[in-house]
Amino acid sequence: MNIQSAVILRMSGVFSETILEAFGAAREGLARAEERLVLFPEPEILIAHIRAAEQEALAWLEGESFIPDQLAMNYGYSPRAWRRWPFAFVQAFERVPRWRAIPTADAVRTWLKADAAPLAGWPSPPPLEIADTRLEGWARQAARLSALPRLIASADLAASFARAAPLPRGSPVIGAMLADRFAIATPKLSGGGIAVMGLHQNRSPWRALITGATDDDLDELSERARDERCRIAWLEGLAVGAVTVVRLDQRLRQWLARLDTACASRRKSSHLRPLALLAGAGPSLTVARAAKALGLSRQATTRLIAEACKVHLLREITQGNAFRRYVIAM
Repeated sequence: MNIQSAVILRMSGVFSETILEAFGAAREGLARAEERLVLFPEPEILIAHIRAAEQEALAWLEGESFIPDQLAMNYGYSPRAWRRWPFAFVQAFERVPRWRAIPTADAVRTWLKADAAPLAGWPSPPPLEIADTRLEGWARQAARLSALPRLIASADLAASFARAAPLPRGSPVIGAMLADRFAIATPKLSGGGIAVMGLHQNRSPWRALITGATDDDLDELSERARDERCRIAWLEGLAVGAVTVVRLDQRLRQWLARLDTACASRRKSSHLRPLALLAGAGPSLTVARAAKALGLSRQATTRLIAEACKVHLLREITQGNAFRRYVIAM
């Protein structure tokens, strides 16, 4: 009997069969995603694309729609351009919390209020306002979850934080990020949105589920049933989010294979590989940025980018407009 089977067996008298199946799928999926991250030959590129998928999903949970290509066009090609988004999750995204146990109110407050380095030429966002009484009440309730398996406890953490609403805006998305980072043991895997990636793809009505205000004709309307539905949706979200990471790994490996093929027929001094890897680390590439990074003239860089587009390593996202921007062609 493996460790996962033993854990599920011990839980079998406490949780429903549906919860146990979702729990097992989430554990298995996250283990595969963590393995892919360790084995990927260019981890910075895989991490960059995981982060972009998380950002898009977290924006969806905030009730916004933001396509990664639009981020590059509207906010620039800087690796930190996403920080210009006017969304609550931006202020805590990629900020690694320092807890492994159930977080206290002070720990959450420190995480949300930590100062981020300012962006040149861009106003700093106002600090998140926190209702201390609600946060303290949530923390007392959350402390009781320490006896639960981590993945199931994370579902309850996310849902209870949203219900407590200690923030005037963004409580569901910040609660989901908090729980995601608590659930996943590998910090590099999650910036706070792996579960939300799955919720997004499953089209799970998370905001309605946490309040119990769904449109479905439900047989059971008790708080216990509400919590069961939240746990199932969250665990399924973790599993699907992990599968998304695995699929990103597969698509990026195919792209790297095309890059290897394209570079095999070129001189060792060719700048094609470093150009492509620079674009892969995202969020987008311009001639000016590439020329500076590679130490080339703009004219030579323009030719190199055109060559990369011809062999389907890069694609333009600005449709021929001025200040053209490019991303990798997956």
